[in-house]
Amino acid sequence: MNDEYLTERLLLTPLTPDDLEDVHRVYGDERTWRHLPSGRHLDRGISMATIERSSKSRREHGFGMNAVRLREPVGDLAPGTFAGVAGASMMAFGAWNLSYRFAPDAWGHGLAVEAARRSLAAAIEGAPAAPVTARVLANNPASIRVLERLGLELAWRGASSAEPTHDGDTTHLERLVFSDRALDEPVLDAVIALG
Repeated sequence: MNDEYLTERLLLTPLTPDDLEDVHRVYGDERTWRHLPSGRHLDRGISMATIERSSKSRREHGFGMNAVRLREPVGDLAPGTFAGVAGASMMAFGAWNLSYRFAPDAWGHGLAVEAARRSLAAAIEGAPAAPVTARVLANNPASIRVLERLGLELAWRGASSAEPTHDGDTTHLERLVFSDRALDEPVLDAVIALG
């Protein structure tokens, strides 16, 4: 797998500890978690754990999450600006989890679709037999549109549980699971169980 991916306007490079402040700025911004406030990174340790999980996925499976920087001006943003994070991480049950999160000042320019499209292709190139999945809350129509524009298909819609079982549990929230192919029942059940 590559260490660098280019799109028309973006440069995607593997997340490293050098990206900690930028990752924390994006993942710690409450606006990027308005659909799931409990997911917000309240300290840098959580952001560093995200970087470490990505590094592990890249070491073991050839791909992970990437820092997304602009190659050219977009709106008021200059080239080189850290716009967000996008990529896919391999889950323990052999499916990719495609995800992306962008700084609010990068919203509205199609960057999530551009970065997610390249991430989807890289995940498929790296492990063609592994399905690429994505989970999104039903109350996040912008993210749903990104997944639909990628050509991913809705595999499931519902809640994993009827009500929260503990503080921070979000499995009772309605969410959607998308995939690049039909999922066998054990994989779909495992994705649903993630909440």
